[in-house]
Amino acid sequence: MPLLAALVGVGLLTGLRLTTPMYLTVLLGFVVFGLLALFGPARLRPVMLACAPQTYALLLLLTWVSALYLLPLHPASPMALLACVLHVTTLYVFFFVQRSPRSAARHAGATLAAFAVMALPHTWQSFGQNGAFDGLTLPVTLLFAHTSLILVLWSFSQARDQLVQERVELRAMRELAHRDPLTELHNRRALEQDLLRTVQEECRECLLAVVDVDGLKQVNDHLGHAAGDDLLCRFARGFVRGVGPQGKVYRISGDEFALLFQEGTLETPQRVVDQVTRELREMYAAAGASVGTARWRPGETASAWLSRADRAMYRHKRRTHPGERPPPQG
Repeated sequence: MPLLAALVGVGLLTGLRLTTPMYLTVLLGFVVFGLLALFGPARLRPVMLACAPQTYALLLLLTWVSALYLLPLHPASPMALLACVLHVTTLYVFFFVQRSPRSAARHAGATLAAFAVMALPHTWQSFGQNGAFDGLTLPVTLLFAHTSLILVLWSFSQARDQLVQERVELRAMRELAHRDPLTELHNRRALEQDLLRTVQEECRECLLAVVDVDGLKQVNDHLGHAAGDDLLCRFARGFVRGVGPQGKVYRISGDEFALLFQEGTLETPQRVVDQVTRELREMYAAAGASVGTARWRPGETASAWLSRADRAMYRHKRRTHPGERPPPQG
């Protein structure tokens, strides 16, 4: 915006034959700074963009002083004063975009004060005259109109920050509601939502595996519940490592996990579980796991898919632990 305005200013002054070294120098300063900030060296651009409001404020202030005191009779000076009154408002916007509401209001207020103070001698000298920028017209316009704009920007900036904070808190609450606090895996609620989304997308290659950790009771009884928690956490980390970036792992109950694969064979979950179990048995001899896998069938609901994988897991458990019976299904 300042770059475009400066280019337009150069064109106007040149077209109207009102060019003067002072105004032309200031306008070229805007152009050079804007071009470097947008298209200069990569290392330089962030620094220049960060200090752009202060630089533009100084250039506008130089124009302001020039029009009021150095070139008061020049035909382009009224145009320069009007440009300053209008374009300094864009600086306020820059401040509120880049900074917190309090810091932006402080910088905007300091900028407005600098322009108002610089106008006071001119106000005193021209008091009683009828020019558009004479007497109290200039300071009154600055103080009332610009102060109102700063207050509006401050209000919008506060509302924006509050909205961002509420979104962050809402995202954190949603994350907590879908996370298991012990393993930091997604929980059953997250699994149900992901299964529903997968069914809606009709992912025919997707695999769902339900894993029941065996040996947890023995570890709790002989080594304590802290060791049992450690066993579950190690299973969780191993499953996450095994499924890789294309899959997701969930803890859906005390000793049950779910593994969702975007693709793979029916043997893929079993290989992951076997690998993790072999690693854990070096520390916990009782560690084991039963796994049941189901590929989604067209037309199948998410709950039916999960129930089918759950039944497959219990069939595996009965084969490997004949004495155990599955809990009654609700």
